[in-house]
Amino acid sequence: MELRARIRPFPRRAAFAAASVALFASAVAGAIAPSAHAAKKKAPVITSVSPKDVAVGEALTIRGRNFISGRYKNTVVFKRDGSRAVFVKAAFGTKKMLRVTVPATVQKFFVVKSGNPVPTRFRLRVLARKFGKKFTSRALSPIISGPRPPKPVVPDDDGDCDSDGVKNGVDGDDDNDLLADVTEKAIGTDPCKLDTDGDGVEDGYEYQSAKDLNDDEYQGDPNQVLPYPGKRPYPNPLYKDTELDYDGDSLTLGEEQSLWKYTYGVNHSAARTLDTLSYSDGNQHSIYSRVAGRRQPALAVAGYDRHQQFLNWASSNAYLTVLIPVGPTPGYHDIRDANMNTVLEGSEVNYVDFYPEDGWVEDDERDEDADGLSNYDETHGRMTPGFWDGCYGMEKPYGIPYAGPKVDDADSDGDGVLDGADDQDHDDIPNIMELSRFAASGHVDWQPGSPCRIKDGIVYDQTDANGDGKPDNPNSIHPTDYGRVNPFNPCLPAVNSRTCVSHPSLSGAGAPFDDSPNWLSLSR
Repeated sequence: MELRARIRPFPRRAAFAAASVALFASAVAGAIAPSAHAAKKKAPVITSVSPKDVAVGEALTIRGRNFISGRYKNTVVFKRDGSRAVFVKAAFGTKKMLRVTVPATVQKFFVVKSGNPVPTRFRLRVLARKFGKKFTSRALSPIISGPRPPKPVVPDDDGDCDSDGVKNGVDGDDDNDLLADVTEKAIGTDPCKLDTDGDGVEDGYEYQSAKDLNDDEYQGDPNQVLPYPGKRPYPNPLYKDTELDYDGDSLTLGEEQSLWKYTYGVNHSAARTLDTLSYSDGNQHSIYSRVAGRRQPALAVAGYDRHQQFLNWASSNAYLTVLIPVGPTPGYHDIRDANMNTVLEGSEVNYVDFYPEDGWVEDDERDEDADGLSNYDETHGRMTPGFWDGCYGMEKPYGIPYAGPKVDDADSDGDGVLDGADDQDHDDIPNIMELSRFAASGHVDWQPGSPCRIKDGIVYDQTDANGDGKPDNPNSIHPTDYGRVNPFNPCLPAVNSRTCVSHPSLSGAGAPFDDSPNWLSLSR
């Protein structure tokens, strides 16, 4: 009998149906898959950014479209014009919104002014499934600043922030920065911290300097003082800016505060007050009066006697007339007689009145410690080694790095001699007489590219037709080398001074034993 395999009818129909479904699904998948793969990925687009004024460490919200939902799935690119880009993952994201923390690495690409980073505009771009087609426009690009100080806390009423014995609850100025607590809360500074941003400058001083800077002189109806510019205050008690010079007098914010403090120190009688600041980084002429509502700078002969104090000291201590053993006319000279012609010219009497020589008392021209040297000369000018190195790059510096004086210490080395009459390189020529080669020789500087060729706004040059780096008419130069003074080199102007190196070939001494021309003379 023939045996046949038997398949029961129901299982046969089920198997056939399953196979048919599988074939259909495969066909559908094959039809759909190419279409999805071929679909174009859309580039992310930014439509809004907030806030526009943001700081490092703060959250930035970006709205738009075509983002990826989820944490750390989108990359935000920060780029300052002309610099490299910074990439950071967005901590939170939806298809239409991203939230990202501004990274500290953007600070490396801040714009730098006067040697300090300042708030800078950064353009943005998003990388999701694709890169955004372009960076944001200027209008959509935020300005990023450095980290802001923590939000101020409300002082404990039973505490004593400034340790003055008065509890905070009844003390109107808890940190003794001369700003009332209500004012500090209004402008965002900490009423329990003397220096909210930690830059070394007190909140009250920065606040008043900002008001002074904002006090315009062109309003038709003369104002007294404009309100504090709270939206963007400069100088800013919420931004580290101690090295900036807002009023353009060459003295930084930190230096002017130091001078302000010096005026109410133990040797001065000025009051510690913000109204008015004895030195303000919002005013080149902090000594002034108001005429018809406008600020009028004080004349040098009126009300400011620090220079006369120095002359009185010099007269009483045998430093007003000094014995100079070198130069064109060795002998006794007034300490201000830089060219040693035994006659005091007007420029020698008023040697601290820089360009423009207007007779006004600018803060940089003042001599607050009454040592015979201007504030400018002691901070950035002729009593700093960098000034001479910058003016005379062709000259090799002397081997000993003599230290310059301090702007708020009349006797910086503590030897009992005020800095202007002192002689830090010990060549027997007082510092005052070595401030200016122009004053000493009557001839102007001619070093190519030197910043010291300008006097009274005029650029002075000698002629060098043959291009050898020396003036064409050497006979016009002073017959002696006395004009080549330098308060940081005991061999200038005289190689026979008591401290000039005896064997320059062995010790590697600087000018005048190098190859630099000996006709250079400084124009102040």
